[in-house]
Amino acid sequence: MNVYPNVIHIEGMDLAGKSTVTRGLARRHPGCVVRHNALTDGNEVFELAYRLRRARTCDSETLGLLYAAAAREDLRHTKAPVGVAVQDSTIVLRSLAFYTARGMPKIRALFEELLPLHPRFGASIVLTASIEARKLRLAKRMAEEPDQVADDDLMVLRAPERFLAMEQALIEVAVSHFRATVIDTSDLGVSGVLAAVDAALTRQGFLAGEVRDVH
Repeated sequence: MNVYPNVIHIEGMDLAGKSTVTRGLARRHPGCVVRHNALTDGNEVFELAYRLRRARTCDSETLGLLYAAAAREDLRHTKAPVGVAVQDSTIVLRSLAFYTARGMPKIRALFEELLPLHPRFGASIVLTASIEARKLRLAKRMAEEPDQVADDDLMVLRAPERFLAMEQALIEVAVSHFRATVIDTSDLGVSGVLAAVDAALTRQGFLAGEVRDVH
């Protein structure tokens, strides 16, 4: 198992504050690498799976097989970054959560097999929020930035029970395999969320040497 001590891993379901935290960390570390879902750049299998999911041209099983292949490709090429990096979600954790909630154990097993091969990070944080708080955030986003509203965001309205099942699975795996700290952002503003993340980073000992200024 590889450990990437310079990587801050931010995980969570939609409307929990991941984008806010990722932007805040990127501002704090100008020039840091920020990756979304994939651990590597140029993962063509992941890009194909992502396009097909957005286009809704494949069923869940086919997409699961593609994402499993993308995750394997990711792990085959990933390397520890030289400086600070922010990993906004991972293919394996998001897929595990999705296929657990969908009740598809065969596809879930493909991602469980990859967990022992997956790098651990210098710090791992999972953001959560109540359904009520997420609905308020979604309403604000729809009013202020309608072009930024994705289908995944609407799941809190259309299928809240499945959404919560996915989140529970995500939290369980993140805590057990990545020793993640869980932060509830329901009643926190932007500054409060960032302060809570700072506190979690401190508790997790992130990080030594030249990047210690994260605190």
